[in-house]
Amino acid sequence: MYLVVISTAGNQRYIFASGKRQEIVGASGLITRVDGTWADESLEEVFPGFSRKDWRIGGHDAELLVAGAGGITVLVRNRDAGRRLVTELTCRALKEAPGLDVCGVVIEYTPGTLAETMRRARVELAAVRETRPGPPARFLRLPLVEDCGSSGLPATEIRREGEGEPAQPRSAAAMAKLAAHPAALNRMAGISGADRPTMKKIVDRLGLEAEWVAVVHADGNGLGEVFQRLGEPTAVGSGDASGEAGIDRDRRYADAIRNLSSGVDGCAKRAFRAALRRTAGELGEEASSLPVLPLVLGGDDLTVVCDGAVALSFTRHYLEAFEWETARDPLLAPTRAKLGREDLSAAAGVAIVKRNYPFHFAYELAERLTDAEAKRVKAWSSAVAFVVLFESSAPDLERIRRSVTLSGGSGASASPYLVGRGSRDDRARGQRWEDLVRRVTALTRRDSASGELLIPRGAAHDLREGLCLGEEVAGSRLDLLRRRYAGDAVRTRALAELTEEQGGLMWTAPGEDRVTGLLDAMAALPFLQVREGTR
Repeated sequence: MYLVVISTAGNQRYIFASGKRQEIVGASGLITRVDGTWADESLEEVFPGFSRKDWRIGGHDAELLVAGAGGITVLVRNRDAGRRLVTELTCRALKEAPGLDVCGVVIEYTPGTLAETMRRARVELAAVRETRPGPPARFLRLPLVEDCGSSGLPATEIRREGEGEPAQPRSAAAMAKLAAHPAALNRMAGISGADRPTMKKIVDRLGLEAEWVAVVHADGNGLGEVFQRLGEPTAVGSGDASGEAGIDRDRRYADAIRNLSSGVDGCAKRAFRAALRRTAGELGEEASSLPVLPLVLGGDDLTVVCDGAVALSFTRHYLEAFEWETARDPLLAPTRAKLGREDLSAAAGVAIVKRNYPFHFAYELAERLTDAEAKRVKAWSSAVAFVVLFESSAPDLERIRRSVTLSGGSGASASPYLVGRGSRDDRARGQRWEDLVRRVTALTRRDSASGELLIPRGAAHDLREGLCLGEEVAGSRLDLLRRRYAGDAVRTRALAELTEEQGGLMWTAPGEDRVTGLLDAMAALPFLQVREGTR
């Protein structure tokens, strides 16, 4: 028996290699074909009559265990058939998606050791990928050729993208992405419940009209550990690693990972649609026309490009809907029971940038926000971390977060903000999503008679400047505002909503330095939809 693992690598780099929205959309569509149509056609070519749903290794020559996120895992009886499958799928990608990194391995396995063999296959796949030339080696520059106008790779032809536009050199990779653009729009339309013309308008809006755009990256919390624990005898059954007991254990494990993979994938897609509906409802818009492009939506991974105005609300709703869906999905019920979990959580990073800012930098920042901040609480909560980037250089999250304290102040960000079930934990004090909304709402409250802000923008900026100068300075400026508003109960209440339980702008988060929510609230102010209150 043999295990075949085929996977893409560097997906985000491939998607965001160009700043052209059409190429970004097309690249995302090409990646989905690896575990979709190309996988189906390659399996059918090697194993005539293959069926994802019905074929099992006991009575057939192959069984598809996992398909998603640009990769497949297949059990086969014959080593040569496994090698032909790798050849078929990688050659298909090489021809139709030049520049995409697709690699595969075939590992022999003994019945009863499926979980261990899958772990070994992932290690060997990484080793094989490191020892072979990567995609850049495919694009030789001798003899000298002109660079592609969007990707920087050697150009293969001259293309005029639109009427009246000058012809520009384009690489094979760029041309493949452009060719895949229409089909990718159809795929996104199906996910979003829209149609192709609507998706095209969204692409044009994000590329030509939106002042601020956001890259949102979300990832399941601890899913790697969950897959690992499914392979433990206590999680999927007991018995020796040989004979009938070992085969039974393999079958239970195979069914468990298939259900987990399919269940999480379905939950992510339903959560995405739920987030669209809820965000659109807040804005009074149609969910199908909300400016959100689902570039990656497979397994527990989500990467979208959207209008900055909807990014924060959409992300919050997605994380909450993901928890809700995983708590009720029947395919995940056995896994939840074995792991003792009510649901599965996720973490997200949001990088809000100007429209023309390089997307690959924005994605790197969103990914860093997810890993370095949002996943700090992955053991007990879903969370979102965000940055609004005003600079044009390559972002460094640590420098951005520490810039205030390095200048002599003491206003570290309170990020991440917790959502869902975990936000009810006492440890989330001051860092709940509701806390962020409360602070932003306080900054938007207006006097019913005059219409002026209860906390003027100048006063808010003075407080922020005080945080940059130190906690003592910020506290003094807050006291001055309190004395100024003495006797005005409404302004005093608005100021109290901006501060914490102890009445200050800062507090000590569990295991953290002194943090403040004011900086985050002022950054989120233009991008978080709240109802402006009046006195």
